[in-house]
Amino acid sequence: MGRKTRRKWVKEPPNNIYFSDIPQNKENYIILTLSEFEAMRLKHYMNLNQQVSAESMGISQPTFSRVLENAHKKTIQALIEGKTLRVYGGNFDFKKPFIGYGCLECNNEWEDVSATKSRKTTCPKCNSSKVYYLLRENV
Repeated sequence: MGRKTRRKWVKEPPNNIYFSDIPQNKENYIILTLSEFEAMRLKHYMNLNQQVSAESMGISQPTFSRVLENAHKKTIQALIEGKTLRVYGGNFDFKKPFIGYGCLECNNEWEDVSATKSRKTTCPKCNSSKVYYLLRENV
């Protein structure tokens, strides 16, 4: 008997849940779970390493690696076979609210429990002063 599946933390759902301009029937689309989508976002869009990405999702690095590998396989299959990629479902939960900052230059986001709107700060990754204040609410 296998282990119980752990929930993976997802920052937020994607803006699009279908990546096609034509509605498809069930045989013509591939489902990419929100966890798989989040893994690709963290690793490839945010350029985080696997350990940091895994910590962000609340899972181990080997589990993150498996989730990412599944996401790659499904994405490649959709591209090669010309199928619609649908982002839907999975065992996940949305991250809890936090207060922090985001950088307009490098898209880095970081938590800061002492964050206030009046406090000046710079991005710890690129040292840019083009930062914005974050307050996330539960979805």
